[in-house]
Amino acid sequence: MITDVRSERLIVISDLHLGNPFSHARERVIGFLRWAALNKFDIVINGDVFEIAQVSFGKIAKDVPEVLRALKLAIRSGCNIYYVIGNHDIVLENLLEDWGAFKMAPFLNVRSGSARIRIEHGHLYDPFFIKYPKLYEFCTWIAGFVLHLSPKYYKLWIAFERLKSRLRRRRERGIVGEHPHFYDAAHELLRRGFDSVVFGHTHHVGEVAIGQKGKYFNPGTWMFGTHYVEIISGIVKLKKWE
Repeated sequence: MITDVRSERLIVISDLHLGNPFSHARERVIGFLRWAALNKFDIVINGDVFEIAQVSFGKIAKDVPEVLRALKLAIRSGCNIYYVIGNHDIVLENLLEDWGAFKMAPFLNVRSGSARIRIEHGHLYDPFFIKYPKLYEFCTWIAGFVLHLSPKYYKLWIAFERLKSRLRRRRERGIVGEHPHFYDAAHELLRRGFDSVVFGHTHHVGEVAIGQKGKYFNPGTWMFGTHYVEIISGIVKLKKWE
């Protein structure tokens, strides 16, 4: 596995959850990967590409081959593909590494221009996942049945998390939608010399200034959206692919 890379043109996407009955990532991401390859970007997939807890095997059989084919075409065009392990990917880590197309990493320290950027999935800063992993997995599985009633329930949950974090931010520092541990982790990484931090995991799209110069980015999930982080010669931006 590698952890240190240099790239002057890099994009980061996260949380495709291919195989989830409610993920629309396949249709979007195939075109996006072709665009990225055409524009000579290296690509970081920041965890949770495959759905494990709420999987529809029929859908994963349909989604995954087409996306892997698009990734192979990107590699043939000269793109480097980096795969950062997420909590949904842990059981697939050896399989993905043996496939050989991805450059696997637990996290990435990226040098671009004169900047240093840290990229990791972020699940290690989720206190629910860390303290109660079996309960976290069970709740995720149960949530799949709720989603079968209507995907709108998931969007309501995201809105609730954002509201809860806004109320918390009145008392303490934080990032909208995130547990305070994510802010603390990003702040510590920036204190250690990184200029920007990119997380995934929470599905909350966001860009937050931390300290005097540091920034936190999250491209959210491609289940419902198309946000990505673009890094060109050290300049980091959160963008939406149309």
